[in-house]
Amino acid sequence: ASLPLLVLGKVLSAVGSAQLLMSQKFQQFRGLCEQNLNPDANPRPTAQDLAGFWDLLQLSIEDISMKFDELYHLKANSWQLVETPEKRKEEKKPPPPVPKKPAKSKAAMSRDKASDAGDKQRQEARKRLLAAKRAASVRQNSATESADSIEIYVPEAQTRL
Repeated sequence: ASLPLLVLGKVLSAVGSAQLLMSQKFQQFRGLCEQNLNPDANPRPTAQDLAGFWDLLQLSIEDISMKFDELYHLKANSWQLVETPEKRKEEKKPPPPVPKKPAKSKAAMSRDKASDAGDKQRQEARKRLLAAKRAASVRQNSATESADSIEIYVPEAQTRL
């Protein structure tokens, strides 16, 4: 049985994104780390540059992780796309004049919480990225600063692919 084109596109997108991340982005990060450790490198990336690049990688990892989560849900549903609640609601008859707040099921609530947690993680990664960019622009104005140590923050929850 062949997969619907939309599902096949989602599979190819997830696999392609993961391959790009592993074959190019991580290799680029490794090269930057090696340049940082080489005192003769010109230009020599600073620890803040590495932290900023790592934050960009974290955003990519989160995006790929969400793509694979969607694929796991599709597989569990026999590769059938699930209708969104908005589409189903449009097909039903018009709502009564006094709308009632629908009660959420436990599954919907845990999905919302997971989504909120993912949003929170993305917002924090973006904040770190903006802070790294600001620090980098300040550092460009100060040629006297040197980086003696490298610190890479890797939250456990965000490292799974």
